[in-house]
This record gives sequence, C-alpha cells and structure tokens, in this order.
Amino acid sequence: MELTKAKEWIASKRILLVSLVASGLVAGVSAADINLTEITNVIQAIVGIVPDLIDLVVGIVPIIVVIALVGFIVAFFDKILGMLRIK
Repeated sequence: MELTKAKEWIASKRILLVSLVASGLVAGVSAADINLTEITNVIQAIVGIVPDLIDLVVGIVPIIVVIALVGFIVAFFDKILGMLRIK
C-alpha cells in the first residue's frame, strides 16, 4: 500500500522533480566549460560542401528539363500515331 502512495506522489510531482534535476545538472556548467571548436569545424565543413551541392543542382536541372521535354514530345507523337491507326 505504501508503494502505491509513493508512485502517486511521484506522478503528481513529476514536472517539479524533472525541473529540479535539470536545474541541478545545469548549475555546474558555465560558458567557459563549453568547447565549441568541434561544432565550428562541423559548420565549416557543411558550408564548404554547399557550393558543390549548388553546382550539382544547377548542372542537373537542365538535363531534367530536356528529359521531360523529350518525354512530352514522344508521348505527343505516340498519341497522334495511336489515333491514326485504322482498326
């Protein structure tokens, strides 16, 4: 019976307990303790890749447009020839 009361108390105070634990964990960290060099390296690597991705997209888009145009023309002539067939 005592275990059930403890579970009910924990369930009713869950947000309070989580906030207390989180504040206790954060209290020991200061801005001087955080090392941002690795995050900076990752951001610089991503920024270095972005121009290559832009060049890739700019190179692929005309090819996709040409393929779509050729597909449209082929389908158009296929419909015309399909209507000309005599049964």
